[in-house]
Amino acid sequence: MNYLTLKKFGILTILSLGCTLLHAQNLPEQAPRTWILADQDEIFREFCLTGEGAAHYAKIKADFDALWLDFPFPEEPQKYGDPDPTKRTSAKADLWRAAQDTCGQVGAIAATSAVLWRVTGEERYFKKSRDFILKAAAWDNAGATDIFYNDEAHFRLWRQLPIAYDQIRDKLSDADRAIILPSFALRGERSAVWIKKSRTDKLKKNSLEVKPSSHPVRFMAMTGMSGLALLDDIPEARNWFDFAYTWFQESFTPWGGDDGGWAEGVAYWRGVYEHAVFQDALLLLGDDNAYNTPFWKNTGYFQLYFVQPWTATQFGDLSKSGKFNMEASVKHFVDHLARATDNGYYKSWAALYDDNFELPNQKGLETIDRTYPTSTEYLIRDFTASRLPQVEAKNLSELPQSHFFKDIGWVAMHSALGDPYNDIHLSFKSSQYGSISHSHADQNAFILNAWGKGLAINSGYREFHRSPHHKYYTRQTESKNAVLIDVRGQGIQNELASGKITQYQTGERYTRATGEAATAYQLLQPRIKIDKAQRDIIFIDKRYFIIRDTLKTSKATMATWMLHAVNPMIVDADAQKILIENDGVYLATQLTSDNSKFSFRQWHQFPIPVDQKYADESDPDFPDYLTEPNVEQSHLAADTITYSEEFTIDAVLWPTKDASELEALSIKTEGDIIIVTRPDGGIDRISIKDNSVQIN
Repeated sequence: MNYLTLKKFGILTILSLGCTLLHAQNLPEQAPRTWILADQDEIFREFCLTGEGAAHYAKIKADFDALWLDFPFPEEPQKYGDPDPTKRTSAKADLWRAAQDTCGQVGAIAATSAVLWRVTGEERYFKKSRDFILKAAAWDNAGATDIFYNDEAHFRLWRQLPIAYDQIRDKLSDADRAIILPSFALRGERSAVWIKKSRTDKLKKNSLEVKPSSHPVRFMAMTGMSGLALLDDIPEARNWFDFAYTWFQESFTPWGGDDGGWAEGVAYWRGVYEHAVFQDALLLLGDDNAYNTPFWKNTGYFQLYFVQPWTATQFGDLSKSGKFNMEASVKHFVDHLARATDNGYYKSWAALYDDNFELPNQKGLETIDRTYPTSTEYLIRDFTASRLPQVEAKNLSELPQSHFFKDIGWVAMHSALGDPYNDIHLSFKSSQYGSISHSHADQNAFILNAWGKGLAINSGYREFHRSPHHKYYTRQTESKNAVLIDVRGQGIQNELASGKITQYQTGERYTRATGEAATAYQLLQPRIKIDKAQRDIIFIDKRYFIIRDTLKTSKATMATWMLHAVNPMIVDADAQKILIENDGVYLATQLTSDNSKFSFRQWHQFPIPVDQKYADESDPDFPDYLTEPNVEQSHLAADTITYSEEFTIDAVLWPTKDASELEALSIKTEGDIIIVTRPDGGIDRISIKDNSVQIN
């Protein structure tokens, strides 16, 4: 399909979409309108040569001159067969990623050389940018880098090429533009058609009324930026920009709401870096709507409450050895949010960063691949923020120690928020978003960490999306600290596999969250009606947890209480006790039920093995981006030894640095009262009612 064919069928106007056009007074009359405006050469040059960005710019320029100025334009990526992600093998995944790397190089080299030209005025940088833009424009827009074939490869081209063009446009010849613009028009419109095909234009904020798709949502900033960059050159570009502008004000984000949560999880929250590119553009243009919605003001709290400086397992898909922490890019972006939203708590949290990796604004261009934003983009982000005042840090202890993100059904509980190596931290989830996109079948599941160590972990890995291990184990409920009903969990990749936090309470001695997940379990139970699958988690004295599971079914069933750990667990079947250990930190647990004892099973291998090249560091194909190999973990199932239509299962979980405290810990029930004998000598009598908790 060529440019004329698209125009003939009217596809070039498909993105009018009925959106209100942005008033033109907010847009500069003269291009460029992205990154570095037409009248900003002097202040950008000062920022790069003597200002806040001087060290970063010098590193970028040195690396570019040494590594990329003479880098030859790469061969166009070729197709690798059926691109359907459901049919992606390990070998296809490598080719899929390789095309992204190539496109990332082309886009970054074109954009960086354009920026260097804006600072130095040197012809060699202009020629490099022009050369890469012209040669990329000659690629087949319906080929291996087309959005319909490899959307991630297209993304890495289209998010930078129009901006590079915008920066050097005035020096390009009419002949250059005659080659570039038809290609850009076709690529841009195919991108628009693909996004509309996913019904992204119909999405609503914090809603599954129309099911969102991860990639089209992430590509919306690129849609707006390409429209802004090409406003004077392609008539349809105005539609792209106006569509994105209105969408970000009215529909962003379908994955969360005013609380700032992100239903796809803390790792895929990093997609906000990309969405923020469009907010930065508005900030640069002086638009009052930049970062000015409740979501943007609150989304930093999602990282603040769920992510630690040290690595830990998390809910949802994770790409790096199944763990996540305050990465360098997370620290940089939350710092940016602190400045953009005037939030001193964000600044204090970002200051806790203690990883060994350089921050994005300390790195140059030693490597250019599929990773984004590039170092050059971080330079631009810092330049955009440099007009804003610095923020005064605020003490994190002033914040509530626990937090409920109502928009996505996640709860975080902390004993020492802001003091990560002395913190006991539990994450709990029962989400209305079900198990779609990068979410798993993990309603009513929990993760528990203490003193910098993972104790009750989220199990499994994602070597590549939809790998056998990822699809048939990691996504499944059996890989979570959750309950199974008749050895069955919840539906995967299904918006109906949902849960709900039905109440969140705080008292003088406790924080309580209640999740209900009967709907999620019902999907895999065609012969049994699940009337109730409720889990209460109560954090007492910021010291230990009571977990109560209440199950009601139409027929007698067996219940299984699942627990996962890094290392083999010590099990005392007679006392119904479990001990988890991780590098000198322990989790002592005891189970009790009103109508059954438990039989314990423990195993130390995944039922679906990890792809070997991700598990063995000595494998020549072991990916260099992994922080550690995807090793085996330990798994425990506590099965009720009786069948019943109703179960109440109570557990006490006591994090400790002293393994001997397991012996002193005990839980028992007397009627409706839970009695906990604490290793520190205390005895708590706990009454859990529908709407209250009493502790004596």
